[in-house]
Amino acid sequence: MELEFILDIIEKSGYLGLFLWLWLGVFGAPLPNEVIVMTVGLAASEEVLNTIGTYIVTYGGILAGLTTAYLLGRIVGGPLLPFLQKRKHFANVIERSMKVMNKYHSYSLSFSYFLPGLRNFVPFLYGVSKLPIKTFMLFAYTGAFVWVTIVFSLGYWFGDHKEKIFEFEKELMIIGVVLVLVYLLFAFFRRKKKEKLKSMS
Repeated sequence: MELEFILDIIEKSGYLGLFLWLWLGVFGAPLPNEVIVMTVGLAASEEVLNTIGTYIVTYGGILAGLTTAYLLGRIVGGPLLPFLQKRKHFANVIERSMKVMNKYHSYSLSFSYFLPGLRNFVPFLYGVSKLPIKTFMLFAYTGAFVWVTIVFSLGYWFGDHKEKIFEFEKELMIIGVVLVLVYLLFAFFRRKKKEKLKSMS
């Protein structure tokens, strides 16, 4: 069902249609991004779509969604946030997002995409807080890259069994978060080592 639906989008609108669907995920697209990305991974494995082109468009759509959420927060988040906090559903998500942000700071951007419900609010709230865009891009884009790679690969190799995969979605997302944190820690210590060597020279 999802495969036919997504292929129909691409047939009618090309890869631009796929990009827009992923971008619209920030506004609540009918299909979750996990389903879309895994399905296009399956289509790529069956050579219905070009693997590299599809991956690039997919990653680009996810980045567009994250960046849109951040910019919305930065531009209109100040007056919009109190309005959203008065709505029970949004208030709960905002509260959970803030708890994650307070505990992990900028690192929360790297794994927030692995947390459905928080993935668009964390970038939005960092936009409200006026986090520098370079910092936002470093942490958010890194996490998105790992997420897209994992979910696209699962669709590519095991897309026929995606119902089974979704049963273990929580465990897979935890693995993804661990991978992101390992990468960030590696990058952090490598930067510190370079700074130390530079100060000694």
